[in-house]
Amino acid sequence: MAIPFADELLDRLAIPTFVIGRDHVITHWNAALAKASGLASVKMVGTRNQWMPFYKRPRPTLADLLLDGCSESTLTRVYSDKLHCSNLIDGAYVAEDFFPEIGPEGEWLSFTAAPVRDCSGRTTAVIETLVSVSDRKHAELELAESEQHYRELSMLDDLTGLYNARQLRREIKRHIDLSRRYEQPMALAMLDLDFFKQINDNYGHLFGDQILRAFGDIIRSGIRNPDDAFRYGGEEFVILMPFTTEADALGVAERIRITLKHARFLTDDGDSIQLTVSGGITRIDPDDHYDSLMQRADSTLYAAKQQGRDRILLTPQSSQTPMSSG
Repeated sequence: MAIPFADELLDRLAIPTFVIGRDHVITHWNAALAKASGLASVKMVGTRNQWMPFYKRPRPTLADLLLDGCSESTLTRVYSDKLHCSNLIDGAYVAEDFFPEIGPEGEWLSFTAAPVRDCSGRTTAVIETLVSVSDRKHAELELAESEQHYRELSMLDDLTGLYNARQLRREIKRHIDLSRRYEQPMALAMLDLDFFKQINDNYGHLFGDQILRAFGDIIRSGIRNPDDAFRYGGEEFVILMPFTTEADALGVAERIRITLKHARFLTDDGDSIQLTVSGGITRIDPDDHYDSLMQRADSTLYAAKQQGRDRILLTPQSSQTPMSSG
């Protein structure tokens, strides 16, 4: 039975709304939906084309599924975690989804389908309302991207773009846990630019920063995909190499050392500057902790400095005597 003035009442709603009857034929298509979709009421009422504003080809709307008496489990399979029961209307469901076919850039919609029942409780029609939530969704996405950006910034060194010392501490703990779990070799390399203080003293900190950025790029290009590089502080850098023997780690560090040695850096006065780097490599053991690992690497690095710099030393944990790479 038709509701008196139903069309007029629905046309007074600012929310796009349509109603379908038992045979899935549109009985009402209000003015707000006609304006939003560009599909006039006179062309839609009496048809089963309620899918047209949302999809390229015919498929059931939420109202159709509800009218067919689909179970909640079926609705959940269709809409996944995008759907939930309405807190306001008994038997109604609310969902949010992105509709790429709406407009030039697609549209996020929140839609609610509610059954209309007769006195015996039988569903005779379903009314569906639609609200654009694109502005909110875009704001949420921008916020998520911003939060991700700031999370990344909190892990990165501003100057070199490598991970910072705070992230190094987190990653060392993770690598030690991996070493315990998988009993696989893992290595840490600590690198320090030789005589870097003289660079800052003679040419200024801006030129020194240029060197640090360039060395960060050399490290980034020299490590392998599984490796992570960190600026530990000042001119000190650390590379974590999972599932890597000391010998393989030595090859990575040597490649970085040689690349830096062959590089030339021009000062504002036209001077050509050459730098070298010293390093120490140690194995990550399951019984290590942050301090023990870093102290061992630092001691090996110090030995490389003492032996003349421009070299990488390797310290097997079974020995207290660092061994030179050559």
